[in-house]
Parts: sequence; structure tokens; C-alpha cells
Amino acid sequence: MIAFLKGVLFQVMSDSIIVEVGGLGYEVQIHNRMASQLPAVGGQVLIHSYLQVMENEFKLFGFYNRSELELFKLLLGVSGIGARAALNILGKLDADRLCSAIASGDEKSLLAVPGVGKKTAQRLIFELKDKIANYQGTVTAAGEVNNSSEEVLQALESLGYSRSEIYPLLMEMQSKGELSERVEDNIKKILKRVALSMKK
Repeated sequence: MIAFLKGVLFQVMSDSIIVEVGGLGYEVQIHNRMASQLPAVGGQVLIHSYLQVMENEFKLFGFYNRSELELFKLLLGVSGIGARAALNILGKLDADRLCSAIASGDEKSLLAVPGVGKKTAQRLIFELKDKIANYQGTVTAAGEVNNSSEEVLQALESLGYSRSEIYPLLMEMQSKGELSERVEDNIKKILKRVALSMKK
């Protein structure tokens, strides 16, 4: 299982990217919202991935955060929803909006997704409504962006850094316990890491 890829964005195509890791190029299928968040070609990316093993091919699907990856897996468990359909849903609705629509039984929001008809929308709500609460608890436990981290991201964006450039660093440092409770200290730490990476 390939849990994530950390490397250089080598090429961007209509619905996929190629990430170079250690001299190897991995083609990763992405949704259109993620495409708009990518750094320029040559920039560093950290992509959480799902490997789909089919009879004649292997496909990697990628996401910027684990919350979307876990939601993608949930969608795959719904009868009649394949990987491409799940990716299209996440491309139209972010995790919060999708969870809200399913939890509240909001068919209208789901019908706004290209390729999702009334029966599919009803099936998504019926099969996932009880699982959404568990999913949201898993995401919180996994340490997704909290309020403090969001403040760090916004502060660095105001300094001209892109979210896609800073987010992987932030998640890596957070997972290693390198961040403190003070937003100012975390900004300094991340700027120091960025400066070090530019010297390499």
C-alpha cells in the first residue's frame, strides 16, 4: 500500500499529476478542486494516496489531506460508486459540505455533482448517514488542521506563501510533535524549515 508520496510536482494533466519521488514518476488521479491548489511545476508536494488494484492496471488517487482520503474510502463502500465517481463528488463538494449534505439528507447538494442522479443521492445518504459521525471522529483523532494550525496557514498565506506549499510541512511537523501552542512560534519554525529547504 502506498500511503503517501512526498516529492516534486513533475507534470500536471487534465485529471492527474505526475509526482517524482526518488527518480520515479508516479501518476496520481486527482479531483478538480485539488488541481487549483497545486504549486507550480517543480514545487514540493505531499500527497496522501489510495492504490486501486484492478485486473489489468493499478491506479493511484491522491488527496492533500487524510480527511478527504478517508472520505474517498467511505464513498467507495457505497454500492454503485466507483473510484472516478467518488473523485467527482469530492471535486464538487469539499469534506465539510459533503458530510453536512449526507448527515442532513440534503439531496439537492448531492444532485449538483455531475453524474449523480436522484437514486445515487438517496443511496449515498442511506448508506453513509450512520457512518459520517464515525468518520468525523476519526478525522479529529488523526490530527487534521486545527484552529491554531489554520491561523498559521492564513498568516503565511498573507506573507505570499501558497497553502499547498506550507500545508505538507505543517502536517509533517504536527505529526512529529514539533509544533507548540503559540501561533507566532509555529510561524517562525515553519519559516525556518522553508529557508532550510531552499538552501538544499
